[in-house]
Amino acid sequence: MKSCIFLLALFLIQGASQDALASCGAATCPLNNHRYLKAGWLQLGVIHEYINQDQIYVGSSRSFAGALPSHHDEVQTLNERNIFLFQFGILDALGLNIELPFIHREHNHIGHENGQNIWESWNFSGLGDMIVSTQYALLRPSEEFEPYVSLLVGVRIPTGVTGMKNAEGEEAEVTIQPGTGSLDGIIGINYRQTLLSVPTVSGKYSALPLSVGVSYQANGKGTYDYRFGNSLLASVGTAYQFIDRASLLFQVNGRFQGFADVGTTGEFRDNTGGTWIFVSPGLSTQLSDVFSAQAYIQVPLYQDVHGIQQTARFNLQFGLSANVDLLR
Repeated sequence: MKSCIFLLALFLIQGASQDALASCGAATCPLNNHRYLKAGWLQLGVIHEYINQDQIYVGSSRSFAGALPSHHDEVQTLNERNIFLFQFGILDALGLNIELPFIHREHNHIGHENGQNIWESWNFSGLGDMIVSTQYALLRPSEEFEPYVSLLVGVRIPTGVTGMKNAEGEEAEVTIQPGTGSLDGIIGINYRQTLLSVPTVSGKYSALPLSVGVSYQANGKGTYDYRFGNSLLASVGTAYQFIDRASLLFQVNGRFQGFADVGTTGEFRDNTGGTWIFVSPGLSTQLSDVFSAQAYIQVPLYQDVHGIQQTARFNLQFGLSANVDLLR
């Protein structure tokens, strides 16, 4: 059931955007898209994310731009990411993952200078920070209903563009730059187990898995000594293959982010970090023996930001992947 096995390995793609790391940036919670490890198994994919942060929150409540004093009031940030994926099974128990994002971002805020309110805008695209990680299977099932447990260790490399400016030559805030300029460490653990077999629309039976993933990212200092708050990511999900080549997907995703160290930027530390819980229903389909596609909508169930921050009403994600067994 290849289309069902699309669930669990940490899709830790913060990549080029700082997912919910501050008052600007992409307020997403990375989805968990896992494959069982297998020697010679190659997956190439691309994922597109769309996140329009057009609402303001103070704590856990809806608010408005300028509700709390700041040197500028956030209005809206449109985030689009194209993430290119490479996953390869080196051994049956060891895999390599590479994730490279390319970001497009449009950002508007109202600056306050010398008693005047000034509308400021940015519109740019650029390469983000690459993530390289390895996944090692601590426990592999010999039968269908046995558990699978894997450990993930990775690093986010500062390959992303920094120093992007608007038409007036003003440099964008560190939190909306495509790259962070920092070297970050990632560690995580994943658990997957088939719970039971359930009937499909055609009368056949399909495995219903439970997938759980937890990861922690420790961030280093980046541009202007800005260090994004460390983050804990958690996800629980399942997939139901209701027909031969299609599955209904469902995840609950959480992000728990600490305060940032704003370095020499002059940004407001109190407007960084928070807690985000999302529900993420989706659909995957096996287009052929090689190609598969998936789509998710991610809806915030609970948001409690530090200070005042931008949030999105929903996030969209679309993916296409090619899977090849090189040893076949």
